[in-house]
Amino acid sequence: MNVDSEQITLDKSLVVAQDQPLSERELQECLINVLGKKNCRILTVPSRKWVLEFIDGGKVHHLLVRTCTYLGNPHPIYKKRVQLPLWFNNYTNAINKENPNIDVRYIGVYHYGDEHHGDNIIFIDFKKDTYLTKKGHNSSAHVYTNDLFQAMIYGVFTKEDYFGNIVSAIRRDKFRDYIIGNASETTTLFDLFRKFNCGFTFGQWLKALDAIKEMYENEWNQWKQPEWAGFFLEYKFNKFTIENNVTNQMRYVGSSLKRERDLDFDIRFDEEDFYGDLKASDISKRETPGNDQENLIECIYQFDKFWYVIYEHETQKDSVATGYEATKARNRYIKSIDPSYDKDEMSYHERMKNSVKFVKMSIIELNRVNFREALTDFNQGHQPDGSARKPKFNINKKVLENDNFVVFRYLYDK
Repeated sequence: MNVDSEQITLDKSLVVAQDQPLSERELQECLINVLGKKNCRILTVPSRKWVLEFIDGGKVHHLLVRTCTYLGNPHPIYKKRVQLPLWFNNYTNAINKENPNIDVRYIGVYHYGDEHHGDNIIFIDFKKDTYLTKKGHNSSAHVYTNDLFQAMIYGVFTKEDYFGNIVSAIRRDKFRDYIIGNASETTTLFDLFRKFNCGFTFGQWLKALDAIKEMYENEWNQWKQPEWAGFFLEYKFNKFTIENNVTNQMRYVGSSLKRERDLDFDIRFDEEDFYGDLKASDISKRETPGNDQENLIECIYQFDKFWYVIYEHETQKDSVATGYEATKARNRYIKSIDPSYDKDEMSYHERMKNSVKFVKMSIIELNRVNFREALTDFNQGHQPDGSARKPKFNINKKVLENDNFVVFRYLYDK
């Protein structure tokens, strides 16, 4: 008997229940109903296999279809799979030789319905390129609860998973347009981050004093901060949003740039109405501090989701090996600008970063279907006077490998 797993209902609710895979006949009827009876026909393949042929405007599409079901114990209940039999690859290779203009797709079909919500159908398109390289055996293509949830929100949701596979989840009403190329993701925020990343200092060593000077010369009010790498990221992000005139879509709201009603986070996504936080993190660290637990949970419930935008960097610490050059240079530079600065030149030397090199970024989305799994308590300790601090969440960076949380990835390509 199948084990209960996470399901997404037609009204976007999360329930834990049995899978409801469609039969072969139901799969065919479902696809034909969505794509149009006049445009579809079932092609038989040896050994009782079948392919759905869909023709639109002379363009021929061959859909190789399987159901989407829970992966099974001991896997997490938010992880599902679509079995891709070896004959999918054999068929694709044969078609590519015979008629390369035919568009072959590997399609998974997710179904869940109940008497309260009705039937929910979500299609999953696994870009076949990476699966064609797997020869000699069947393979599994994976999809996650959050992918299905994103499809219900946006209509079309596409991402690159941890293993480099391109996976799209498509709501039923968008599937026909998606296949013929008339539907894409409705959010443009990923495109904005792609553009920002292309102009950011990825792949190059950034020295502390250079970053501090740039922030000061551009009147960034956090230029004195000893954790300069994170504030440099925030400075560059704010500069990008202003220079590219995208503050109506996303804007920096940290430090003194908050408006009257802005919450205590770094990014406000006004057009889509939610918040996020920027994090610069040493890639060697296993965790990075999150936010106040109560504020974060309230934010997720009020705005339905929250983004952690995490930029990871390699780090060269300031130390005996560097002669504490960054520590001394920073304190001397601050003193030259602000004579009232009373720290000695070795202030903060034990934690000072000499230089950093940003190498990758990820966006974690926390929403009502996944946030409890993603966060762990962060034991922050006490205030200097001994009083307890408000409890914070800690982000275990293992979630950056988990496709139920990561909605966007960028890896610097040398």
